[in-house]
Amino acid sequence: MTGKAPLVTLLLGVCLAALAGQAVAQDGDEEVCQADGTGACVGKAVRDEIHEAHIAEDGGKTKCHADGTGSCVGKAVRDEVHEANTAEDGIANDIHKMCPLAGSGLRNYFQGAMKWFSRRIGFHKMLSLWPQDIASEGWSDDYTTVNYLVVARILLGLYWTRDKSWVNVPTAMATDKEEDLIRVENVHAPHEDIDGSPNFFRMESFVPSFFLKYAYMPAVTCFYSTLRRMSTHNNELNGTFEDALDDPFINTWEVVMNNTKYKKKVDWVMAFYDNAHSMDGQPLWPRQMTQFSLYFKKDEWEDRLEYAIAFHLIGAHRVEAGSWEFGNLPGIESVTLPFRVALNLFSTFEVRLHMGRYGTDLYFNEDGLPVLIKTPDGEIVLRGDKSWQYWKFVWRSTFITVITLVDHLHFAHFRTANLLSRAVREALDPDFPLRRLASIFTFGSIFVNLQAMHTLAGPNHLLHRATPFKEFTKLSSVIPSGDSGIITDITDLPAIKTLMVDEEWEKLHPKLKEAPFFADGRLLVGAFRKLMDSIFAVSWEGTMCSANGTYSPNMKRMGTVIFKESREAHYALTPEAYEWLSAEVETCNTGNSKRVMADRLVAYFFIVTGWHRHVGFVGDYYADPELATMSWKDGEKFGRPRQHIITTIINVFTSTHQPLLKEDYTHLFDGMKPDLGKEYKSTWKMFLKDLDEIEAEINRRNMKREILNINMSPLILESAISK
Repeated sequence: MTGKAPLVTLLLGVCLAALAGQAVAQDGDEEVCQADGTGACVGKAVRDEIHEAHIAEDGGKTKCHADGTGSCVGKAVRDEVHEANTAEDGIANDIHKMCPLAGSGLRNYFQGAMKWFSRRIGFHKMLSLWPQDIASEGWSDDYTTVNYLVVARILLGLYWTRDKSWVNVPTAMATDKEEDLIRVENVHAPHEDIDGSPNFFRMESFVPSFFLKYAYMPAVTCFYSTLRRMSTHNNELNGTFEDALDDPFINTWEVVMNNTKYKKKVDWVMAFYDNAHSMDGQPLWPRQMTQFSLYFKKDEWEDRLEYAIAFHLIGAHRVEAGSWEFGNLPGIESVTLPFRVALNLFSTFEVRLHMGRYGTDLYFNEDGLPVLIKTPDGEIVLRGDKSWQYWKFVWRSTFITVITLVDHLHFAHFRTANLLSRAVREALDPDFPLRRLASIFTFGSIFVNLQAMHTLAGPNHLLHRATPFKEFTKLSSVIPSGDSGIITDITDLPAIKTLMVDEEWEKLHPKLKEAPFFADGRLLVGAFRKLMDSIFAVSWEGTMCSANGTYSPNMKRMGTVIFKESREAHYALTPEAYEWLSAEVETCNTGNSKRVMADRLVAYFFIVTGWHRHVGFVGDYYADPELATMSWKDGEKFGRPRQHIITTIINVFTSTHQPLLKEDYTHLFDGMKPDLGKEYKSTWKMFLKDLDEIEAEINRRNMKREILNINMSPLILESAISK
């Protein structure tokens, strides 16, 4: 997602502001029904009477919340509570700083317009923006409806696939000023990309640069501010939203599928995207790679589903090989199992009321089939037990969402793409050769991460509402921290290390060597290593490493920036990386210096390409709320409609088509200092030939594979994390 969200958000905001007046005017003497699950409706006369009574009683200084608690607080207390709630909330602080309407009564007009817009379902059906035979009543709230209509359908409907022509030649360096950053706990991201505009839509090319510079970010921030306040008990940034899990007539599958043609939950979900396309005709829901419905037989999921997920698809990088013995099992004296995917670490994350806990460790036999589960409470569940299907669902949902939250969002987007993008823009001259090369692998990352800070890391937005976590923003402190052990340094992550280090590869279990992630990932890492060997052959001496044996000013600055930003985020660093980045080693002509730097760049480039596709392609999993979801009511083996539709919105926003890795980016290598354009262009063309060979080899492998996997194929690999 760069530092400026789609221009259409501003235009839409202007339109909705105009509609707000109409919405207020149309209210007249109509009843207003609360979207808080109470079903309460009051007419205008009654509202006026209540309002006047409140004013007479305390001069407007007291406010009673319609949250079912009956609590009333005075204005001074409200202000104090609000300030306390937002003091630790980096997103709220940023909203108050960047959005001129955040503290103004005008924001109520925008919220009113959004609500009015969300409740015109008949109109949206007429425009084919909403499924014809599905109602919003009984399951959706204003927040969910507006996000689906505005983000998933209107904004993404205006998107056009981006290619190499969008990747700009750098012309300036970025700053690291505090006011230029947005923060959530340990994660810090820039507002804007110095290499940036146009950011997301073609139409931005025709907008005056003055407008983009001074009006764009306020418009984007106000848009997210308005969304965040929706469907909360007090319409404020830190209001409480309703999960709606304990009412049998709200947010249940029986309610939403009643009197519709849909018999399966997956069909109801996919009806929202059956006719949803981008401006250039690309389906918003990513094209299917694996047909998981083949594993659903006799109303239950076959155990080969978990085998496919763990050993052939998205989960291979988290499979551990070892020897785990279990004794005193019913009907079995003992069993030793060679593989597992352990997720009980995440059961310690507290969840909201009625939500199911994350966790479960799943153990596999030598054939890769699941045979035993250890629940978060330590209970052992065997294949065939009554609760086997439920705990497999918990494992699948935990697994896919942990990969999304940890491996995709925090490791790939923030730990890798955000840090690399900031470092090369802040440290390297725009004509420095490495800056030009890095432009390929950092395109769009600042933009996408700004959006992610609001919607995926910030409170009261998409990921918070879709997942069950009670203290959601704290995850951005716990997950990135090297002390937690959840995220390692980029070259120290076991799966990455296995692909990059020959000795580690030889230790890998033969069954895992066959997994496409490892087998095909090894090819891709090899191509990146060959690329960097060629780049360093012409760039190291004199360009990166000065003639006197010290790092060039550009490389010194880059190491300093990466070290500083790694420390700010509390990221883990290997001892070798710490020495280089902290400038403890001044000379660059020692044996390790060149290798350490080259390894990190290879890791960076692999993570933002092959790894990102591997952990980011989740459409096949989240299509069916019975296969996997981000949250569920405790005891149920499916996601609820509201939470699952929010999950699908996250999926389509992260599924847009971006510039491919195998495109010709040689235009970036003109005008470099020193002039290494000829050498870099030749090297890139050789890299493209290597990618062609990798694509052909993966095609050959897939002809023989039990389960097709193209996630490492240059056929679909994108050059950067820009979605």
